[in-house]
Amino acid sequence: MLPSGVNVEATHMEHIHEDNHQGLTDGATSMETSSEHASAVLHFQNETGTGSKIKRVEEYMSSDGFVADCSLNTTVEVMLEDTIAKENILLRNGQGAAAVANASIAERVIEPTLVMFEVHVPPSCMLDGVHSQHFSGTGVIIYHSHSMGLVAVDKNTVAVSASDVMLSFAAYPIEIPGEVVFLHPVHNFALVAYDSSVLGPVGVSAVQAAELLPDPALRRGDSVYLVGLNRSLQATSRKSVVTNPCATLNIGSADCPRYRATNMEVVELDTDFGSAFSGVLTDEHGRVRAIWASFSTQLKVGSNTSEDHHFVRGIPVYAISQILHNIISGGNGPHLLINGVKRPMPLIRILEVELYRTLLSKARSFGLSDDWIQALIKKDPVRRQVLRVKGCLAGSKAENLLEQGDMVLAVNKEPVTCFRDIENVCHALDIGESGGELNMTIFRQGRELDLVVGTDVRDGNGTTRVINWCGCIVQDPHPAVRALGFLPEEGHGVYVTRWCRGSPVHRYGLYALQWIVEVNGKPTPDLDAFVNVTKELEHGEFVRVRTIHLNSKPRVLTLKQDLHYWPTWELRFDPETAIWHRQTIKALDWLSLVSRFGPDPVHRPYGELCCIADWFKFHGEFSESDTPIKTKHLYT
Repeated sequence: MLPSGVNVEATHMEHIHEDNHQGLTDGATSMETSSEHASAVLHFQNETGTGSKIKRVEEYMSSDGFVADCSLNTTVEVMLEDTIAKENILLRNGQGAAAVANASIAERVIEPTLVMFEVHVPPSCMLDGVHSQHFSGTGVIIYHSHSMGLVAVDKNTVAVSASDVMLSFAAYPIEIPGEVVFLHPVHNFALVAYDSSVLGPVGVSAVQAAELLPDPALRRGDSVYLVGLNRSLQATSRKSVVTNPCATLNIGSADCPRYRATNMEVVELDTDFGSAFSGVLTDEHGRVRAIWASFSTQLKVGSNTSEDHHFVRGIPVYAISQILHNIISGGNGPHLLINGVKRPMPLIRILEVELYRTLLSKARSFGLSDDWIQALIKKDPVRRQVLRVKGCLAGSKAENLLEQGDMVLAVNKEPVTCFRDIENVCHALDIGESGGELNMTIFRQGRELDLVVGTDVRDGNGTTRVINWCGCIVQDPHPAVRALGFLPEEGHGVYVTRWCRGSPVHRYGLYALQWIVEVNGKPTPDLDAFVNVTKELEHGEFVRVRTIHLNSKPRVLTLKQDLHYWPTWELRFDPETAIWHRQTIKALDWLSLVSRFGPDPVHRPYGELCCIADWFKFHGEFSESDTPIKTKHLYT
């Protein structure tokens, strides 16, 4: 079951990201990401909606191509209701069959492969800077058998693995749970598995997997069909033309770091259905060329507020096709239990460097020789660009080797001009025996340099461990934090990602966006060390905490631990069982309560009875705090 008081009834089936402006509830508390006090003016984005304005870009396009701005809520609701009513009348009059007959071949082929997502993130599992509790969007089935199905969807719909995912199929009227099995560390897509046997014989035969067509790559001027689902789970499509098959994204870091697409080329179209519509791009035969995915960004409004914006672009399916092949054939990573079967999952070798492109005309002005310019043009006469280093992820093997502004000319003596070239040479390292290092030729401050740069290996599990201490949520720094380029030398394994209202950290000012590097003078370089230190602290004890902020400023503060209402617990994912376990690390001992209230609480004053009742709420025999937690049922 989901936490009480959380409304999971979705009324809009478009890709809408809902924000609760009254605060996210975790029992009687709300989770915050602000680094300042709630009563002060927020300098950092409060993901629960406090101190920020969220611009919800919702557009609706009718069958005749008319676009309505949904900022006019009343008008849009009337239009939506009228449209649905007209569609129902058409169906009742027997004209629905004619509409299906008039649909394009691509739409008829791809409709049985489309799935609508409804995603809920429990408050205690809002990790990695995720900015909302509720998400919805459209995914496409890329694998379907009698034992397992896999659906590809963007990470602006499925942001973290600790999510409750419900799938509704266009081909068969059923809603079933899904399980997040892979989150790509770079590309904006996730894979969600479902149990095909739940569909029944009719559903298994009705639901189909899409045919992926990664090659040849899309070119400017190609005709594609944009197909997705409307709020009635009916396919909607239009024919469009590719205007830019290799557009690059430049998404800045949000106030509270969260996933942002980097080192990606996306597809742009001449016309689409607006920023609230996601789906797939297919050819005339219904073969998927790209997924039409939602991206999230944040724009500054004034000096203290920000707005969340969402836009859609096409993601070529070559990376999805590679991951699917590795999962089906057996990956090179640790096993994950999927529908009762342990499957080896793939590991991704990446160069943890954020790159951006520079036109060769600009590179010439920086001193790049004509020989290199001609070599890069010969390699890629369309893009006519060179890749430059924007920054290295903190803690990566490329850190301290590559510098901001470096031009990447060649890898292993082969010119590189785009992000896919870098991915291909990293992938080739897993096949050969090079030790995971790249021989890179770079251009730095007028000189050519040859460097040996190491690569990093990442899995698709995302964050799998989180600890709640005194009302703050701590975790390992996720890639969006490391992309800022700074990790404390004293220890960077205990990053505060959220805090709860009314908790000790709220009262004493230990907010998010900082690392805990010391507790009572004892270093806490990682989560294990942090647990070993904090589990020795007693109820009511004053604790001295040393922190370092994202802006590298240190701070020392003191707080009073309250194990009565704020016990220390851990939430960890076990890939062997595909279950999230919540385990209490430190809580108020029952024996201390007995010594305080006596063995017979019946004749105790009312306030003391409430105290005992609260203790049982957290730790009593009816508590679920120490029981296994299925991905579908995340209790808080």
